[in-house]
This record gives sequence, structure tokens and C-alpha cells, in this order.
Amino acid sequence: MNYPFTTPELVRRQDEEPVGRVRLPTGEDAWLVTRYDDIRALLADPRFRVWLPGVPETGADELLFTMNGPGHARLRRIAGKALTPRRVESLRPQVEALAEGLAAKLIAQGPPADVLEGYAIPFAFSVLNELLGVPPSARDDLRTWADGMLAVFTAPSYQEMTEAARKLGDYLAELVESKRDAPGDDLLTGLLQARDEDGDALSPDEVTQLAFAVLLGGYVPPANALAQIVLRLAADPELPRNPAPIEEFLRQDQGSAADQGRVAIEDADIGGVPIRAGEFVLASLRAGNHDTRRFPAPALTDPLRTQGHLTFGHGPHHCLGAALARLQLQVGVATLLTAAPGLRLAVPSEEIAWRQMFLTLRGPVTVPVDW
Repeated sequence: MNYPFTTPELVRRQDEEPVGRVRLPTGEDAWLVTRYDDIRALLADPRFRVWLPGVPETGADELLFTMNGPGHARLRRIAGKALTPRRVESLRPQVEALAEGLAAKLIAQGPPADVLEGYAIPFAFSVLNELLGVPPSARDDLRTWADGMLAVFTAPSYQEMTEAARKLGDYLAELVESKRDAPGDDLLTGLLQARDEDGDALSPDEVTQLAFAVLLGGYVPPANALAQIVLRLAADPELPRNPAPIEEFLRQDQGSAADQGRVAIEDADIGGVPIRAGEFVLASLRAGNHDTRRFPAPALTDPLRTQGHLTFGHGPHHCLGAALARLQLQVGVATLLTAAPGLRLAVPSEEIAWRQMFLTLRGPVTVPVDW
């Protein structure tokens, strides 16, 4: 059966075949894992390494996006010295100022307004600019290249995507080199200066690849999550109009959690099902986030249920930028609701158009609001 599935089909699988075969849109056959406990076990199991559906399996381990084992542990250990909770919290004044400026601009344009294009996308990208220390003169180009490479908010050709990726990588390498010559109060400088307990440091190339990963992971998913949260709040006046339910929204919304792929590097088992070396496994984070064995009444938005969701992953590849994403969403939601306390959808919710992003990430095309 082809994936992705509707929520009822995922629920059926949780009950009847929690680890079952599936055909992905990319053409691969894989095992699909749907129960919360099995997903956590899979993502923490060293017998499985990262696999990206649709990307040829080369066995190479040089890409920081998909590193595994000691090399990946070293990277996270050193990078974690730079991307600390203290550094993230220090960004709060800039993040608040960015949100306030964009919210004021959106309100000044008058309703109806598109929260996605007019607020969520520029907000997510502006936060990344601040985090990475991108000079104002380069920010428009950087967004053009990111949009061109990701092909989520735009529709470039394959050649245009390849060229955008090259330009983006070249610029980030130049930016890292500039931070070596003139250190600043930004993440790239922090990554260049970070040392582990043995004095080990990241090379400029590693910092560049990390910057690439931060840019990709910190752009589309947070923008999409922010737009979906605002959509839910604007569509349902009964929901608490404050940042308290954000963890619940992250758990519930399909577009917040991209499924994670793994490939077995030796024979193993998940949930009692044998997995042979070389077989692909897909962890349905959306299914795990709605597993009644872990979350009673999962469709209910419970602001007191704030921990335990799988949206940021689990295990060695748990999102290193989770604290930053939470800061963006907390500030982004609170600021917009303060600026427009009467926020509501400008169209019936059933008229909202949706698009598929990557394999399973799903998001609204627009979020038209009134106030």
C-alpha cells in the first residue's frame, strides 16, 4: 500500500500491524513503524543509521545531514557548545523585535492578509539571519537561493535548484571565512570557537555544512509550523489564545513532524518484527504523536500535556535546534495575537489549500486572516 496514509489508516496499522510493509512515493519499499514506543526504540537504536527516502543509498557518511556513529557524536558534542540554551535565550530580544516589526507591517497592510507569506516565512528567515550573523546586504540573495533550492514556496526547475544550492553553499563558505577574520556574536563564530573537553574543534568546512543544515532545518519547518498554529487559532476561537498549547500543536499537526527514515546496518528487530540488514524503515512521527497508548484522547488539545511528543525526533538525531524552534513559535504566536487579538480566518477552513512538502511534511498554501 502506498504512503502517506490518512490518520484512520495509521490508527488501523497501530492496532493491527504496527510494523508493516509500505511503498513510498519515491519508489522504495520500507517498513513503516507507527507506535510511539517502537518509534523511540528505532530512533535510539545504533543498529540503524539515517536514510533519506528518494536519495540513493551510497553508504557514504561524509554528509553532516546524515552522519552516524562517532563522527556524528563528535559533531553534536562540539556544536552543542555553541548552540546552548543560553545563546538561544540571548536571541529573545532580537526575535521579539523581528516579530513585532513584521506583525506591525502585516496589520498596517490591512485585512485580509496572508500569515504565511506576510509573517511566518519572513519571520523564520529573519531569525536565521540574526542567528548566523548574515549582513543585511546579503539577506535577499540568501532567501532567493534557499527558496530556489528547497522548491517548497516556489517552483523552480531542477537546473535552477542545483544552481541555487551551489550559490547558497558558496556564500555560506564565504560567510564562515569572514567570521574567522572578524568574529562576531553569532552562531557561526560560536561554532568556529567551540572546543570539546579534548580541545577538538570543527573545521571551516564542517562549520559551513552545519550552517547549511541550520538554514534548511530552521527555515521551512518553523515557518510552516507557525502558519499552521496561527491557522488553528484563527479557525477555533475556543482554543486558548496564548503560547501555552504550542507543544500540543506541535504534537497534533501533521505539518510539524517530518517522518524519519533509517536503514538497518545489521539484522535487528523493532516491535518484535525482524528487520534484515539493508532494509529501509520509516518512523511515522505523526502516528506516534497520535498513539493512544502514549497520548489518551490524542485529538484533544490539552495545554497541560506539554512533554513527550516526537516532533523534534528522538535519540542521537534529536533536533539540535529544538530550543530555537520553540523560541520562534512562542514569540511568533504571542506577538501576532497581541497585535491582532481579534484574529480570525478570512475564509472557511475547508477552503484552505494544502501542499505536500518533501515526503510527508504538509502545509497550507496560504493562511488568509482578518481581525
